[in-house]
Amino acid sequence: MRKFLVPLLAIITVIAVVALSIFLFNAKDKTPSASEAATESWLYSLQSAGTTDFDQSSSVLSVPVGSLVGFSDRPFRDIQDLSLTDFVALWSDTSEDSFSADPPNAALTYWDSAATDAVAHTVIVEITGDLSSAGNVLSMKLKILSPSGATLPAKMYWASLFIDNFGCFNNPNPSVAICGF
Repeated sequence: MRKFLVPLLAIITVIAVVALSIFLFNAKDKTPSASEAATESWLYSLQSAGTTDFDQSSSVLSVPVGSLVGFSDRPFRDIQDLSLTDFVALWSDTSEDSFSADPPNAALTYWDSAATDAVAHTVIVEITGDLSSAGNVLSMKLKILSPSGATLPAKMYWASLFIDNFGCFNNPNPSVAICGF
């Protein structure tokens, strides 16, 4: 019996070492690097507080802001209400990953009328150029990306804009409140 016990223990030991090695190797591959772990990016949700206007000749969207919220992507899961001033300031940043250097994409959703039979629409846009605000109205120039050939109406109802991320890990402007609490 002892004759079989030593080889059996050796086999079990080898299997345990191999299993532990596989576990540790896979765990290492799934652990984020220090730079990945420190990267916090923010996405934005803008909800209109009334009728949103679009000037077709200049491609400028003017949204009366009802709410403007920033939220961070996994694993951070932070949220912050934003002022128009803080949001507009994101376009004055000139870092490599900034909105001015690499304009964000956004999903614009809206209803085509205020009637009960209104139809919902979604277009994917790029927010180009600087943003401006007057009172609670945020204005921005848009470039329609999808669907191809889409046009926006002069008036939109219950508009929402969901805006691409902004990496705060290399933000040279720490005075912008949304990049940290």
